[in-house]
Amino acid sequence: MSIPVTGPELIPVSVLTGFLGSGKTTVLNRVLKQKGMENTAVIVNEFGEVGIDHLLVETALEGAMLLESGCVCCSIRGDLVDTLEMLRVRRDRGEIPRFDRVVLETTGLADPAPVLQTLMKEPTVVRCYRLNGIVATVDAVNGLAQLDQEEIALKQAALAGRLLLTKTDMARPEQIAKLEARLRALNPGATVAHVINGEAAPGLVFDDGNYDPAVVGGDGGDWLPAGTYQDHEHGHDHGDHVHGDDLQTFCLSRDRPVSWPALRTWLDSLTSLRGSDLLRVKGIVNTGDSGGPLILHGVQHVFHPPRRLAEWPDGDRRTRIVCITRGIGRESLSNALEVSISHHDNHDKRIQG
Repeated sequence: MSIPVTGPELIPVSVLTGFLGSGKTTVLNRVLKQKGMENTAVIVNEFGEVGIDHLLVETALEGAMLLESGCVCCSIRGDLVDTLEMLRVRRDRGEIPRFDRVVLETTGLADPAPVLQTLMKEPTVVRCYRLNGIVATVDAVNGLAQLDQEEIALKQAALAGRLLLTKTDMARPEQIAKLEARLRALNPGATVAHVINGEAAPGLVFDDGNYDPAVVGGDGGDWLPAGTYQDHEHGHDHGDHVHGDDLQTFCLSRDRPVSWPALRTWLDSLTSLRGSDLLRVKGIVNTGDSGGPLILHGVQHVFHPPRRLAEWPDGDRRTRIVCITRGIGRESLSNALEVSISHHDNHDKRIQG
């Protein structure tokens, strides 16, 4: 399990994804025109693939453009790591305007997971940047069909911390209701907002905290919102939702504390053996220690450093770990966790005995 280093001065990077034709470029255009967005660096795959050409007014340097709004825009020509480093170096040299945030727009057919892993674990990246969040646009008219037919659309929606429903003015109310129900089953922890004509507040794209535990605000109560993952019975593993292409969403819940060594062993084993199939893991963990719970978050092989809250956000002291997986059932993960807990409990007893 790879754990990056984070710090308070890191530049936040927001990832904007969404399937072909879902309106992410329109959203980005509208956001960049709003007041206060001039200190933004924009990374796109190719200038010609996005609708910001009419905003380009002059070339700052090779590979970077200055937008009418004052934002710096560049395209990925090869490697994302090199692109981010180029932006940092040129900013520090004064060759391009200073920026205090980055938005990265993926192509409509891109799997966002590799991008997230780069932002979470590459040493040259995590020294200067932090993954702030991932926002996915979903077409309210065609979204249901795309989720049924396209695995990439499923992954984009499953990995997002926020979902923007676009073209809601063109969709029937029953279409929107069915799509929202599908998205909440796929990704219950994501916030959902409606967008018409791409008019989105900047906070919907840049608002802190929907992906990085290091910036969870307040008491952490919005990390796993109350009521999002409710028990349907008295069992401890619940909320199974199975989707196309063998994607599953479920929540592992445990009343008794889980020690950090046992949890770490479980995570190390999972990321080593099935990391590519762990699309997203997000949890609040009772380790039995004084103070609040541990905040846990990872994508495939990479996990953020666990962060301990000062206190519990509410009276619910259960461990709750939300998993979005491909080809891994909740029973397998639950059993593996119990084996890890039992192993460490027996080890501690032998030492004490």
